[in-house]
Amino acid sequence: MSVFERVTELVDDGEAAAMLTIVDKDGSAPRDVGDRMLVTTDGNYGTIGGGTVEHLAGEDARAVLDGEADSGVRTYELEPGGNTGMVCGGSMDVFIERIRGRARLYIAGGGHISVELAALAEQVGYDVTVVDDREEYADPDVFPDDTDVIHGEYEETLSELPMTAETSVAVATRSGTFDQRAVAAALDGNAGYVGLVASDTKAEHVVDSLAEGGYSRRELARVRAPVGLDIGGSGPEDVALAILSEVNMDRYGAGGQRATRLNLDDLVVVRGGGDLGSGVVYRLHQAGYPVVVTEVERPTVVRRKVAFATAVYEDDVSIEGVVGRRAADVDEAIEILEDDAVPVLDDPEASIAATLDAAVVVDAILAKGRTDTGTRRDDADVVVGLGPGFEASEDVDAVVETDRGHELGRVFYDGRASPYDGEPGERRGYTHERVLRAPGEGAWEPVVEIGDSVSAGETMGHVGNTDVVAQIDGLVRGLVHGGLEVNEGTKLGDIDPRGDGVDPAKISDKALCLGGGVLEAVLKLH
Repeated sequence: MSVFERVTELVDDGEAAAMLTIVDKDGSAPRDVGDRMLVTTDGNYGTIGGGTVEHLAGEDARAVLDGEADSGVRTYELEPGGNTGMVCGGSMDVFIERIRGRARLYIAGGGHISVELAALAEQVGYDVTVVDDREEYADPDVFPDDTDVIHGEYEETLSELPMTAETSVAVATRSGTFDQRAVAAALDGNAGYVGLVASDTKAEHVVDSLAEGGYSRRELARVRAPVGLDIGGSGPEDVALAILSEVNMDRYGAGGQRATRLNLDDLVVVRGGGDLGSGVVYRLHQAGYPVVVTEVERPTVVRRKVAFATAVYEDDVSIEGVVGRRAADVDEAIEILEDDAVPVLDDPEASIAATLDAAVVVDAILAKGRTDTGTRRDDADVVVGLGPGFEASEDVDAVVETDRGHELGRVFYDGRASPYDGEPGERRGYTHERVLRAPGEGAWEPVVEIGDSVSAGETMGHVGNTDVVAQIDGLVRGLVHGGLEVNEGTKLGDIDPRGDGVDPAKISDKALCLGGGVLEAVLKLH
């Protein structure tokens, strides 16, 4: 029997295999270009040279077969210093591809959903079998011509049908008792997919009954119940499409996500692109959400190296690999999102949230309750506030604690965060001493740069004609942009007494913690 005849048998039986084909060789090699070998879960068929090279290729093939590696070319070096340790003196390129067995779909129950599901499944290449214990529902005339319709008991009939990892079983009988028997047969047969058409209550009853019957919770976790993807609609054809979508998704190991490069249905608008708000932006962006930052015309950004608001002044900023770009308007913001970057928009009222019907609004202005920022619970489907000034379940949906300590990053879905105490974060015993503040009104002009090491008494810059002097030794971690008109008491920068051990271009632990809190709230509420 040839390799091709063997693989045809396997495919017809619904078994997957990995085909290995020599596509190139250099120097001395044990087999020729075009020679093939088949690897299955049970063993090998054919040969591509034996010895170490065949052993290594077989391991690679099993990884492809198990879905742990992608199909493609593998190179095996047939010399003492190569990856095989063989002494032939050449090399061999082997193309390894996974060949799927025929896809089968068994449907337990011949009702309205099954009629629609059978037709859809056959259109995408499934061999469909319908089983029903009622003669009037096991009627071949209501199903496509190629559908195999069996009148018989669910458990007995399904148990006699061949099942492999390429087999899917959808259970849609008329009662929980029959559902339970059909699901049990599918689990016993190790079907690749097992789905149950049922309400939450009915599905829970079926699963609990099977657990009482001896099935492990690990086995029962494989049962898709209730069945199908949430794609809308309620008619039999809608349910059938939802089931088949999930069957296909599981069979191909897909994520079930939109393929579009930009999904504005998940848009998050973050008000405030300072360092803490930027930690939130970073977390959300890394989790796959499209994020827009809104700012005022000239924000007082202190930790500019890790603040997306810096783009207002410098057009572009890169924070740990995530790019932020200044956007002139909504259209340009969308264009930036399409480039997988973060648009930063001069939009103090965050009007873009209403314009683009944002799913989430995060208030990261950090006004600390001293000012009403204008954020309201009806601004988006989910509205999250950072720190004091918000009450969860009243003016926002969730509040994230910003005060350092045991509660930092905790999400409140009712109530408020800790009130603002006016104390900067402590570093090696220093609090207010770390912070540079404007001694009066005027234009701020720094004479040092972020990342510089400075000493107590050293001049950091000037507000008008007045010097701003460091109170402690340390590393300049943040400075607001030069040329800004500031008022007395405005925060101009900060010095970290930990010195060179601090990287001002890395997002702080606090900012990342707040980002984690916001991500929790978004995932829970959206």
